[in-house]
Amino acid sequence: MADEFEYHFLILAPGLQAAWFFQAARRYWQRFQPIVTDDWALLSYIPGDAPVAVTLLARSDTAAFAQVQIEALRPGVRLDMVVVDDLTLMESVLNSRAEASLPFG
Repeated sequence: MADEFEYHFLILAPGLQAAWFFQAARRYWQRFQPIVTDDWALLSYIPGDAPVAVTLLARSDTAAFAQVQIEALRPGVRLDMVVVDDLTLMESVLNSRAEASLPFG
């Protein structure tokens, strides 16, 4: 499934600290190796005809804002939103995906 995309980004929404990647998304990154960033402007540098997927890690207070920004920069993006307010629960969700070999929910 992830192979159908030339680029797969893991984007941390505003307000998420490093632990949301290093703790919660560590196994997910090891399994799928997406490009990790908190700067969604990078999406504008990808060629327009390249298929792009974004897994967005966000809390409920920033998810809608981040979604609008990403979709404005990259129309047609495959946006996979993981919206969880608790670090431990986010880790559980992403670990489950890694174990099941499912990069997108």
